[in-house]
Amino acid sequence: MTLEISIKLFLKKIEDWDNRVFLDLYERKFLRKKSVVKFAQVYSFFGNIFIWGSLWIFLGIFGLITKDYDLFILMTAGFEQSLIMYLLIRYIIVKRNRPYIKFKEHGVKQGDELIREKRSFPSGHVTFFLFFGFVFAFHFNSWQMLLIFIILDIFMAISRVILGVHYPIDVIFGFIFGAIFAFSYLALTYPYWAEFYYWIGNILSPFG
Repeated sequence: MTLEISIKLFLKKIEDWDNRVFLDLYERKFLRKKSVVKFAQVYSFFGNIFIWGSLWIFLGIFGLITKDYDLFILMTAGFEQSLIMYLLIRYIIVKRNRPYIKFKEHGVKQGDELIREKRSFPSGHVTFFLFFGFVFAFHFNSWQMLLIFIILDIFMAISRVILGVHYPIDVIFGFIFGAIFAFSYLALTYPYWAEFYYWIGNILSPFG
């Protein structure tokens, strides 16, 4: 048996396990209660790009008023770098369809009306919730803050499965990639991004 075949068989076993676990969780009566699904929908909204975008705009305005751009630059550059890596994985390398597409015949429904695209791996909500948890913990030098983000992200992961938009593997790797993106940014590339943005700021500033 070649290495390529062994890898394919291994990935097939993981996928089969992932499918079984997803359907088992999705079909549990408790998780299908209207109140639980509604909570998952509301909670998931706080991991949406609209929330992070609003926070980003707020920090930009805050920076204009206070002349303190550190967190704004930290968040902007980190999102740019991580988004490139995330999109490559999601749309070029993996290209996995969401559960509500694959298991439509099992009654799996689209539970997040804000979702307008079909790719699921990894979960963007989980990935970037944890990533920004690292960013804020780094900026405020508070690892207690990171712990809070991790706990909140666990509930985010569960909500995404409940809503039928992600498999368990999607959210598990959301945590993994969130940590990898944070490490690669904060430990390796952030100083270069900061230097670049302050250089751009000096050029654009009428007082620079």
